[in-house]
Amino acid sequence: MRWIWILCVISAPVMAGKVLLIESYEQSYEWDASYVSALKQSLTPAHELHTFEMDTKRVPASRYSQIAEQAFSRYQQLKPQVVILGDDNALVYMLPKLYNEPISIVFLGINSNPRKFMAQYQGQAKVTGILERPLYVKTMGEIGRMLDKDKRKVLVLFDSGSTASIALEFMQTQASMIEKNLGIATEIASVATEKEWQTRISTAKEQGFGAIVVGLYQTLVDESENNVPADTILTWTNQHTEVPLFGFWDFSIGAGKAAGGVVLAGRDQGEMAGKTVLRILNNNEDASRIPIQIGQQGRAIYHQGEMSRWGLSVPEGWMKID
Repeated sequence: MRWIWILCVISAPVMAGKVLLIESYEQSYEWDASYVSALKQSLTPAHELHTFEMDTKRVPASRYSQIAEQAFSRYQQLKPQVVILGDDNALVYMLPKLYNEPISIVFLGINSNPRKFMAQYQGQAKVTGILERPLYVKTMGEIGRMLDKDKRKVLVLFDSGSTASIALEFMQTQASMIEKNLGIATEIASVATEKEWQTRISTAKEQGFGAIVVGLYQTLVDESENNVPADTILTWTNQHTEVPLFGFWDFSIGAGKAAGGVVLAGRDQGEMAGKTVLRILNNNEDASRIPIQIGQQGRAIYHQGEMSRWGLSVPEGWMKID
């Protein structure tokens, strides 16, 4: 009996299945690279993971519909059992094409409230996923512990991409509460161009800001309307800021970047999405009966060199990174 039990455990079925990941962005973007790596680690070789990159941070919005058609063609060729939609643009452009397909859909990295959108597209597809919420209140609370009282005015700066617009709308609802309860005044700004970004960074100190939180900056364009590499933006920002930099996402923290922050990580979203896919494929669970989840509540990280540059004392509980 003992050997029968061992054989049963060893041979417990792992259901094969094709999984198509449609990314809003592309894998040179650190957020995507992080969650894709986590997905690959979560799935087994029996689960064929295929990817399609929409690259919507670098291509103009006028091409999004065309790219969505290409992604749908990829879906039709593969005929996967599960489609993962990474971030807001993939959900917005692909759910209208996939909602009546006989598949399970798992989204991740969604900043918007997807329920109203999902209600417009109810069909055969079973849908669930993972939400992403910038840790605005937590970040401001931690920044407030490091800044002198006369410097508790913070500029929160984003590009003008669709994800940034959704995040900004969410944060605007919390700004007055943060000022009332935490004593921190925040200005939340969105800019479209590299020049506008540089102006906001260069003039922040003279406008009375004691710190800057860099949000998203991947869709900024130069004077020729060409996308500016994200690393170029962040490096310039680090070199020219006259006040401490903080961030909402882990990819913005480190040497030559922001000093720290209570951050979201793509890895966490990928792990949670991967576990959900396994429940669907291995356990044959109905995706529509798996509750939509909110991503991990973030971790406070810092780079010692960048903190020392500004003479900041690291709050207790923050994790040092290289």
